[in-house]
Amino acid sequence: MATKVISFYDKFKCIASDCPSTCCRGWRISIDEETVSRYKKEPGKEGMRLKATMTFGKNKDVRKFFGRCANETKDGLCRLELMGRQELMPEVCRIYPRRSIKIGDDLEVTFELSCPVTAELFLENVNNIRLIDYDGEEIDPVWIQDKFNEKYYNDILKVREKVIDFIKSDIPLPEIMNNLYLYYRELHSHVMQQDIDITSIPISGRAGIEDKGRYNFYSIAIIDKVIMNDLDDGRFRSQDPLRDFRKEYNRIFGQMTADEADRFFHRKCEEMAKAHPALSDKYKAYLSYYTYQMIYASYETVTFYKEYLMGIVYLMVLMLTDLVDYVNLKDMEDIKRQVNNLNAAEKRLRHNVSVKKNIQKRIEREFIKEKEGYKF
Repeated sequence: MATKVISFYDKFKCIASDCPSTCCRGWRISIDEETVSRYKKEPGKEGMRLKATMTFGKNKDVRKFFGRCANETKDGLCRLELMGRQELMPEVCRIYPRRSIKIGDDLEVTFELSCPVTAELFLENVNNIRLIDYDGEEIDPVWIQDKFNEKYYNDILKVREKVIDFIKSDIPLPEIMNNLYLYYRELHSHVMQQDIDITSIPISGRAGIEDKGRYNFYSIAIIDKVIMNDLDDGRFRSQDPLRDFRKEYNRIFGQMTADEADRFFHRKCEEMAKAHPALSDKYKAYLSYYTYQMIYASYETVTFYKEYLMGIVYLMVLMLTDLVDYVNLKDMEDIKRQVNNLNAAEKRLRHNVSVKKNIQKRIEREFIKEKEGYKF
């Protein structure tokens, strides 16, 4: 089996109890069928305890107590791992923050950026986001794509490389975002109809003059709902890592009309790009990283178009976290702040099923139907 990993894969090391955003809290932790079976077979008091940590119903989750996993110790560590019983940890816990997908004989491994360590590694390697060959210890796949069509698989790999090259080019970010939107829309249509060689579809030259120079892929009116509603996870304010961002964002944009907010966002993004060119590198790197993950993960479901539209939501939220600090004259090189914003937003927006559904509905209702009547 050929395995490829993200370029900073070997640099990852869990910081355990020193983690400022432990993966034992704030998550819905699913228990895979194999682990459920082990719980049922585990004898004695430990077996009784493990069975009591599972939720009722067909699909099992780990019960949470005051938002914490039932297996978390007071030191923020996993008691099962401390006992040397890793086989009793749900598969997602054994693998996280690795994101591993197997298609045919190939395995690809990236990281979820909802982990503060991987978020920091990503930010330290924005100029080296790529997949490399790996011959280290065997990595178990979390997702296995069962249906395999060699031609289609090879085609999407070519499509992905073409998209990555386009993102990494010298073309300005606004033009990249709009060209890719039109490209994915056409790609989706042709894949569904199976009427053309999808590798032959060009990317550039699609966006109109009006779209090329605008950072506002979505209006701020759409992103505002994501920030003020979906980024709020209902925790106490002192425990909310994005509390200050939302507060300052609302202070800056709260009294503006929709048109004023759009003009302000575009103007400030232009200023930031000139004052801090490294920010453009970060945004392109994020879009490249997301592309590596989303096209490969969409192999069976062919959701490139939908997933791309979701990715631009995540990207614009990331840009707004920087914009708020830029307006407030904060240190734009503060890596700790950037890590906090990135990993907290990823955890809330990309890894919460109900939040993703809310955003998808909002995009369909307020962007797709409004713009062209096209549905997912």
